[in-house]
Amino acid sequence: MYGVQSRAEAFLKMYRILEGALEKRLAGKRQGSSVVMDYLRDEDSEPYRYELNVCREIRNLLSHNADDVGEPVVEPSEAVLASLAEILEHVTAPRCAVDWGTPHEKILCASPNDLAIEIMHRMARLGYSHVPVMERGRMTGVFSVGSLFAYLEKRGLGSLNNATRIGQLKDALDFDRHGAEKYLFMPRDATILQVRAAFEDRMERNSRLSAVFITPGGTRDEPLLAMLTPWDVLRDSGNMD
Repeated sequence: MYGVQSRAEAFLKMYRILEGALEKRLAGKRQGSSVVMDYLRDEDSEPYRYELNVCREIRNLLSHNADDVGEPVVEPSEAVLASLAEILEHVTAPRCAVDWGTPHEKILCASPNDLAIEIMHRMARLGYSHVPVMERGRMTGVFSVGSLFAYLEKRGLGSLNNATRIGQLKDALDFDRHGAEKYLFMPRDATILQVRAAFEDRMERNSRLSAVFITPGGTRDEPLLAMLTPWDVLRDSGNMD
């Protein structure tokens, strides 16, 4: 497809485009002088880390070395160009948050008629910290340790027993009454980078964002599509604590 010279030129052009895309992506999070090296330290690069490091070394050889007649000292192969193109697509293609979170059918949900003690047992057994409360296909609140504490603080320890149903905790389940716990609704087309930015922004403002809920249009009154917690975006960032 390409001659030796044109392959080198195509490689360098594609590499410059990659650097530009990474500059935008890692804006404000740069740690070193090389944006590619910064990205190699990011969790997102893991599927292509070896290939990208090879491309980085080839780029250095092409940029700083040539033989006596100006020809490149290395010859990028068609396979290398294809690999670099795949890396560029990986970096620039928007990745929807809905594909990274827990899909609705796998989320532990509760209904107002469920016994609170049974939901608590399931949360402990399955490792869930936040349980959306669903009514007629829509979220009406979130049951969590924080909401339980809020309920007990207001009603007293004697207000909870084995017969208490989730619906009886209604006031404490409200999205806006969880104290330190905050929730955010985002639309179906929200990217994983936007969700990560939301978590990081709240962390910087010392305001805990416990979960992001994805719905078709990003409002509470729509069907729940997916839920993301800070742990879901850890795999997309090495900067979350």
